[in-house]
Amino acid sequence: MTKRLALTLWNAHRRAPGEALLMLLGLALSVAVVVAIDLAVDSARGAFLESRRALSGAATHQITADGAEVPVRLLAELRAQGLWRSAPLIEREVLHAGSGARLRLLGIEPLSEAALRPWLAGGVGRRNGAGAVPLDPGALIGRDDVVLLSQRLAARLQLAPGDTLALSVDGRAKALRVLALLPDDRLPTGSGDWLLADIAAAQAITGLEGLTRIDLIADEARAAGIAQSLPLGLRLVATTEQDSQLAAMSGAFEINLKALSLLALLVGVFVVFQTLSFLALQRRRLIGLLRALGVSNRELGALMLGEAALVGVLAAGIGIALGIALGSVLLQGLARSYGELFYRVEVSALSLSPLLLGKAAVLAIAGAIVAVLLPLRDALGVPVLDALGRDSAGLRAPEQRLRALLLPAVTLFAAGLALILYGPQGLFWGFAGLFACLIAALGLIPWAAGHALGALEAVLREAPVRWRWLIAGTRRTLGRTGIALAALALAIATVIGMSSMIHSFREALSVWIDRSLQAQVYLSAGGRSALPDGLVEAAGALEGVEGIGLNRRSQRLPESGPVEVVGLQLPAQGRSGFELIAGAEDPQLWSRFAAGEALISEPLSQRLKLAVGDAFRMPTPQGQVDLRVAAIYRDYSSPQGVLTLDLARYQQLFGDRAVGALALYAPVSEAARLKAELEALIATRFAEHAGLQVVTAGEIRAISLEVFARTFAITDVLRLLAGLIAVVAVLGALSALAIERSREFALLRALGLTPVELSRLQRVQGGVLGLIAGLAALPLGLGLAVLLIEVINRRSFGWSMQLDLPWAQIASAIVISTLAAVLAAWWPARRSAGADLSRQLRGAGA
Repeated sequence: MTKRLALTLWNAHRRAPGEALLMLLGLALSVAVVVAIDLAVDSARGAFLESRRALSGAATHQITADGAEVPVRLLAELRAQGLWRSAPLIEREVLHAGSGARLRLLGIEPLSEAALRPWLAGGVGRRNGAGAVPLDPGALIGRDDVVLLSQRLAARLQLAPGDTLALSVDGRAKALRVLALLPDDRLPTGSGDWLLADIAAAQAITGLEGLTRIDLIADEARAAGIAQSLPLGLRLVATTEQDSQLAAMSGAFEINLKALSLLALLVGVFVVFQTLSFLALQRRRLIGLLRALGVSNRELGALMLGEAALVGVLAAGIGIALGIALGSVLLQGLARSYGELFYRVEVSALSLSPLLLGKAAVLAIAGAIVAVLLPLRDALGVPVLDALGRDSAGLRAPEQRLRALLLPAVTLFAAGLALILYGPQGLFWGFAGLFACLIAALGLIPWAAGHALGALEAVLREAPVRWRWLIAGTRRTLGRTGIALAALALAIATVIGMSSMIHSFREALSVWIDRSLQAQVYLSAGGRSALPDGLVEAAGALEGVEGIGLNRRSQRLPESGPVEVVGLQLPAQGRSGFELIAGAEDPQLWSRFAAGEALISEPLSQRLKLAVGDAFRMPTPQGQVDLRVAAIYRDYSSPQGVLTLDLARYQQLFGDRAVGALALYAPVSEAARLKAELEALIATRFAEHAGLQVVTAGEIRAISLEVFARTFAITDVLRLLAGLIAVVAVLGALSALAIERSREFALLRALGLTPVELSRLQRVQGGVLGLIAGLAALPLGLGLAVLLIEVINRRSFGWSMQLDLPWAQIASAIVISTLAAVLAAWWPARRSAGADLSRQLRGAGA
């Protein structure tokens, strides 16, 4: 019996495959978005953690210095205590003199690496015609002029064994020889920018006398004893804890992306719900006939649930394949955004996780099954005789269906709003409340649309009959088309809300950049490098320079998490570059700053709940230091937060005398000349130092806005896909509506309406639905923008901004909604206009 019932459904799909294909397409696109975002985000984060794990190897703990160096003698003391499973490491960012590429120099002690980093214990190889010749990493010992690098990096820099590698290290030129190439298949993920040198060579290259850190393997009891005995300024941290702290910097960014992908999945589930509802309506007579022949409701329910599950399985397969392809496209852009916002990550391919793919499959199948429950209840609740009779007999009236949705929708919306305003402050709860409001809107929009169409009917009392019939028919069928209408409105609201948030952010960023860039010409060493000796004095002596600002930036790891620390020597004319949110009223502010108090950025204040007068505990080589917060300023450069000190105070605390960047203050008219003279100065006196970048304030502004555009490019793709899924929903709804109203259309044609006029009426009906969706999306999208700016953005990144509406984009979104619905109506209108009239009048189309 089950086989025959399944064959009956299969034949029904064969006769009208369009609805099933649209249902598959809508859900598959939704699954593809979820898979693409999950894979891209997890691949980028995984590559970073894999790189960190490979660099840490089997080490359980690391000894680091708070802003200084780990003394070499400590390693000897540890080994004297029997801790032989330990290895020193120097890690420093350097620049390739030819291309300006940022590379990571790693100084290692080859004989200590076997226990901690096994991938260094085996042979590496020289490239020659026969392949790789084994080479012991111990060949680095005693060589202060050679490095090892990967085959991939050598190809990128066009180097071979024996070639000279020119580097710039903290503004100093260094020339090294490539000893050999490391086979790519023997290296861990994320190692494509590594240069390996002996520890003594790394000290000579970087000018360090000590170490960056000591990696070691120790149990908890031993580690506790070591931590107690460490000198002031040194600390022992668990390797996994430090790696997790660094990776956590991108957590809020990832949650935002995954939430947006789940929104697309929500729209896709409603596509399935809409299509299955119409399929149940279309099969009304078939279901009634089967029940009259003795097929039980339980058997029919199992059959329809199995059909939904099969749809979920097929959509999962198609969606996963599409998601892998889309994820590969998104990956590089996402990795670049990570590098600009959080941490450097090198990833060349997606990491396919069976767990993530399985999650996507479960979401697709569960979504399809949940979507069929209400249509199944409606189909099996109709008396058999009614099901065999006229089209809507026994079915709940559309008005009754809309009224039934109203109270639950209002209740859910109120609960979501209360959760946002009065619930826990975590980002998860913010998104939970936001999703509750959006789901509630799916029930409120059809009800509001019904009232709007009723009012329009009253206005058009004197209009021609066909137009009144059009509006009345559209209102009567909202019980069927309402979900598709709400799905389109939700997609357009997402576009409006995201566009408004991004536009507001861009305008706020633009104003902040203009205010921050008080100088006219800026010179930086790139990355964490330093300017060469003598350059600051030479630049300050250029004609027309009215003041000079100096800057040194570093990342520190206090117990509260990673934070950017900036040492700043600021002339008086540069102080107005800070937009102070708190503390501006203090007349002694800049005196306090010069005396050693800190200015902190708004994100740092939000993350750690700091206010003016509070103390921020900072680890330094001299021990923990409490820095008083003198003021809080607006800043969009780092979502983790920035702590700014007077440069003299910074140098006193951390012993870092280098300067990473300078700013020249001069009249605006002198900017081009100063830039040219500074570039000429570098070319004549500092040509051997790579990575020095001279830019004007206008160029920095353009570069910053370009980085902003790249960062949000991925959201453009997601918004486009959400809109496409909603258009599929409308297409499915209008196609099924054409089937349901085929008798009405046939009657109109019999009364003299031509096929062209009927087609035009249906397209106008689609346009009316699209316009209603666009207008309904307007308040929903504006509310979404407010929640994104005031709740989600603050909890994610700590940034505040004013709502600035992009009216042109909002108007275009409404126009796109209308045009999309008109285009979606084109195919069902064409089918209705070309259908056999006599067959429709006999009811065959029902």
